[in-house]
Amino acid sequence: MNPLSCILLLQLGYLIGSLSPSYFLGKVLYSVDIRELGTKNAGTVNAYKVLGLGPAIMTIVFDLSKGLLVMHTAYLLGAPPLLVHLTACAAILGHVFPFYLNFRGGQGVATATAILIYYLGMFYVNRWLPLESLVFLAFCVFSFLYITKIGEFIGSVILPVLGISILVFSPSQEYSFFILSIIGYIWFIEMLNIHNNKLLPVLLRNIKHEINWRLYMRPAAILLAIYYLNNTKKEALVLTGIVTLIFLLLDFIRLLSKKINTFFFKKIKDLYKPKEYRKFSSMTNFLVAIFISFLLFDKSIAILSTSFLIFGDFFSKFFGIYFGHTQIFQKSLEGSLAHLNACLLVGYLFLHFVSVPIPIYLAGAFVATCTELLPMGIDDNLSVAILSASAMSAFQLF
Repeated sequence: MNPLSCILLLQLGYLIGSLSPSYFLGKVLYSVDIRELGTKNAGTVNAYKVLGLGPAIMTIVFDLSKGLLVMHTAYLLGAPPLLVHLTACAAILGHVFPFYLNFRGGQGVATATAILIYYLGMFYVNRWLPLESLVFLAFCVFSFLYITKIGEFIGSVILPVLGISILVFSPSQEYSFFILSIIGYIWFIEMLNIHNNKLLPVLLRNIKHEINWRLYMRPAAILLAIYYLNNTKKEALVLTGIVTLIFLLLDFIRLLSKKINTFFFKKIKDLYKPKEYRKFSSMTNFLVAIFISFLLFDKSIAILSTSFLIFGDFFSKFFGIYFGHTQIFQKSLEGSLAHLNACLLVGYLFLHFVSVPIPIYLAGAFVATCTELLPMGIDDNLSVAILSASAMSAFQLF
């Protein structure tokens, strides 16, 4: 297409995107500017609160459709794929910055979501994104909905995982602006989710006083699993052994000397938990479990069980503390469900790099969650990885 045609298509995308049904319906039905009422946003949620169900349905249908409409129009006019995508971006731009409303429109979430779903459909049709990926994500969406009851918070967790899945499972020879587009839309919606989620800052402030800073350091241990993935067993054991030995020696020194132990607990804030005064720290047990997993089990199984330990523990504590209401044994059902979700998500991403059948991986995730949940009298930092790896190894024999 010639440059003038390209410019006209982009202008058309912007103009169609700038049409705001909630604004016009507010003016026609109630003589109000919806941007001055409720949440002061010309979107579906505010349309429902201010104008009612009917106008909200009309708003969501049009906002979902307009990005796809301009894409289809550009396609029918013979536009190349990149220009088709750019017309969709122009529609979102028009939605957010309509010229006739002093560039104050909606947030563009509905329009971007519809385009994202369209691209996901393309990925599925082209078999770039396996069906089981969508099934796992759907399960996690409903699980987190049960745990948190907060839609925006669910998006903040699931969307990054979706983006990683796209990057992991899309074949390298097919990488194109389609993949960049879908990552861009995920990033755009995720940023709006974080911006609009008023609970998240409160949650983080509250949890800050209840979770030791060491928990936030644990995800860094995934670097050990990634290192093992790309190197030999001997090299992984050497690196993990050095890190583990440092923590073991530190524990031995403080446990053998009352003065040193007291110094650590009194002078270095939050380095250890009070219950660790006379025992090995949870970080030491955590690293010992990773080392034993690497030493005793098959490489693929060791990497999966380690990922279960790292992220399952983090999710169970994070979600259990704030959203845990249903007590089961000494834990919460919500925290344990978050643990299972973490095992499923991180383990599924690793399946692209390791050779473990899905049923065996699912069994390992389930055993890891049960081990964390059940009061076995053993520190779950030590038992989760080892027992889940043992279960997966046993299932491989059948």
